[in-house]
Amino acid sequence: MIYIFSSQNALALKQALMPAKKNTWAEVQSKIPADYKVNADDQTYLDISGLSQAALKKSIGVLKKANAFWGIIDPKGIIDDPALFFFQGAGDYIGKALVKKGLDKSRFAAAFSWAAERAAAIKTVDEIEAVVKKKGQKQAAFKFGGWRTIHAGATETFYFLFVSVSGKSNLRSQIGETAFKVLKSRLREVLLDNFKEVDALLWMETEESNLFLIPPRTENVKAAVETALKIILNDRLISIEKLGITVPVKFTFALHFGQTVFQEPGKTGSIVSETVNFIFHLGTKKAEAGRLTVSDAVPKEAIPKGLQDFFRSAGVFEGTHISHSRRFVH
Repeated sequence: MIYIFSSQNALALKQALMPAKKNTWAEVQSKIPADYKVNADDQTYLDISGLSQAALKKSIGVLKKANAFWGIIDPKGIIDDPALFFFQGAGDYIGKALVKKGLDKSRFAAAFSWAAERAAAIKTVDEIEAVVKKKGQKQAAFKFGGWRTIHAGATETFYFLFVSVSGKSNLRSQIGETAFKVLKSRLREVLLDNFKEVDALLWMETEESNLFLIPPRTENVKAAVETALKIILNDRLISIEKLGITVPVKFTFALHFGQTVFQEPGKTGSIVSETVNFIFHLGTKKAEAGRLTVSDAVPKEAIPKGLQDFFRSAGVFEGTHISHSRRFVH
């Protein structure tokens, strides 16, 4: 069940829910009970319109105490930085445009699914840290015996690294079809060579991008972050010496952490995964050329300490807070 609490816009929110007349999956109320309790599969949303800072803080405290999914509805678009709610544990933010468009059940289901995947990813990291602390072992030895040990159809946790290259305009049209095919082949070799020490698996390839899986170990993902930034820094040299073209190219990287059903490379066409969808959306719609974009599903420990100040907040994308690396000047 979805519970929405709104002191000012109850009627408007009821009308925004579709179908409005036969809605049995959502309930709009004016006030959160002080002893509010929900089931684990329920969702709670708070309309922040008209709430003072004190009232907002108190209401969020009640929602957090209920220990279940909660989100924010902002019908008037008064919040400048929605990510602040995600920092406090929110699972969703619904702004003015979405309320105006209308809210159907699938929108809430998508948010709940994302939150569940993120919680599972965080739990995995916590389990890793607990085992490492208890046994005094390096994460390199935890739950990863190599790619050959992972069975098709199993749900596993990975880091997902998206990579693409671009020019000032469309590369294919700039260099021609034949040269573009050669470029793709050389690019594949460059990426495989650079990420070999990371133990990354080139999992999916499209005409425009590549997707690597990285083992869920801190030392592997740290090395992947460093490698990605080195490639960005040396893009001109790589273009000429490795790719064999004089047209300047820029590398775009995006990093995410989550779970997916595993299939062998070349057999991934049937996979349905929120995590895979998100990393491709992040890489193609939000990530910027010449930067590494990181979702907040990626644990802080994944970024080497000396590089953490190199990343800056880039807002929220599809309900997930993200960060961009700074640009290199060269």
